[in-house]
Amino acid sequence: MKAKAFYLNLLLRVLLLSLILTLYLPTSFAQNYTQMSLPEDAKARLGKGYIKDLLYSPKGDILAVVSSIGIWLYDTKTYQELTLLPIPKNRNRALAHRIRKTVFSVDGQTLVSWTEENVILIWNVATGEHKEIINRDGISFSSNGQKLTIEAENKTIELWDDKKEKIEKPDKQYGEIDIIIAYSPDGKTSATVDDEYNIKINDTRKRKLSKFHIKFPAFKYGQKIYVSPDAKTLATVFNDSPIHLWDVNTGNLKKTLAGHIVKKSRIRINTRYEPSMQVDSVAFSPDGKTLANGSLDGTIHLWNTNSGKLKRILAGQFGFIKGLTFSPDGKLLASGSDDGSILVWDTETGKHEPFLAERVHSISCVSFSRDGSMLVGGSPNGDIHLFDVVTGNPTKIFTGHIGEISHLMFSPDGSKIASACWDGSVRLWDIETEKLLKTLTAPVSVHFNRSCRALLFTDVGNLLGINHEYDFIHLWNVTTGQYKQMLMGHASHLVSFSVSGNGKTLASYSADGTVLLWDLTSITKATD
Repeated sequence: MKAKAFYLNLLLRVLLLSLILTLYLPTSFAQNYTQMSLPEDAKARLGKGYIKDLLYSPKGDILAVVSSIGIWLYDTKTYQELTLLPIPKNRNRALAHRIRKTVFSVDGQTLVSWTEENVILIWNVATGEHKEIINRDGISFSSNGQKLTIEAENKTIELWDDKKEKIEKPDKQYGEIDIIIAYSPDGKTSATVDDEYNIKINDTRKRKLSKFHIKFPAFKYGQKIYVSPDAKTLATVFNDSPIHLWDVNTGNLKKTLAGHIVKKSRIRINTRYEPSMQVDSVAFSPDGKTLANGSLDGTIHLWNTNSGKLKRILAGQFGFIKGLTFSPDGKLLASGSDDGSILVWDTETGKHEPFLAERVHSISCVSFSRDGSMLVGGSPNGDIHLFDVVTGNPTKIFTGHIGEISHLMFSPDGSKIASACWDGSVRLWDIETEKLLKTLTAPVSVHFNRSCRALLFTDVGNLLGINHEYDFIHLWNVTTGQYKQMLMGHASHLVSFSVSGNGKTLASYSADGTVLLWDLTSITKATD
């Protein structure tokens, strides 16, 4: 009985200690930065944006990093994230890229930013609550220029009153990147942004780097993104740079797929492409263990996503590989090229079979049916070619689009084909009768063309069209023709997005330097 009481008492003490640690640990240890201040319906964020400014609080206990998506607050004892103060949108536009200056109040309890349009943003540092004020006459300086006040709601907030000698930030450049530097109030520490958009903490007394180094991952402008079928890995492609694989849960870089060299001797067709555009199409195998990428010279590289090593190079086409897709069992890989050919490869042996005897002008996308028995390919002239995978013979051609086919998808039961085109329409075709069942136009965009960028069949068989307008993602029900939902959260315009193979996750990449991951499971249920 004594032994039982002893162990019970020990267990209670351990539980009590765990509870105390949980309550009193800093916020930064209790959550991952990928989960901080997420927009509605988003489940994770990769990247922290681009750094625009740095500043220490008056007491020196907080380092504020002004980024393209908001203001990150760091504890200066540990240099771990405390929270993200997201920059709100104004008139459906983000204000982050318009911020001119950010300052702490004298007591350190308030952060204030103002933009080029004289929009004033005021944050409560402790709670994260913010207010937005539009007042052209709301900012005033003292006669000596050392005090700034903001008049709002019949009260004045004093932001700074420098009685000590001010340390000016150097107005010079290192290469093409502005040096961004901030000094702690006691002058003993400085924070500097390096050319990799990371932050180095320096000891100014010893003139050396301290043990702290804030990683500030940002995605380069111009990338395309691809999500693995299980939505655990994200692949990013940026012209002639290596392909990068990212861990969706942690936001960390997993592997860099380097060593892809385009052989110019094989390039026959693609004189209209820039030399830097070496990779355009990427596809994950159904199990996520292999990644295939098509290149400008017509070759296909197969990579092991766990080790990052090159498994095989497939060579058989001489135009830019624009479409890649694995069969549902992962045993076949179909590739469509600018040379007008479609090849189907055995992923184990590397052998291929031609599926298009009479070549067309070009192939822009390809897709397998869910049972793997049919293959469909789209072309820039709007034609859709259907093939029998067993025989390799073309069976039907669907015509009607007047632009490049951007996306193709079979219905879950394999009876229909959905096609999205750069002419701004989405069409639903009956395979057996070859009849056009429905034609719908994507929601009109004021900034971009009306083309639908992706398609998705929901569990109950409804077809969703996915399109983006500047910094929003639109979802609309093609089956009913009704606009359903808008996903908002990025601080700048969208560059690329991708739907995972299981249809449960949508990843969107923005020029703000971040990737947002959206849970399509709950969204599609709502749209159904």
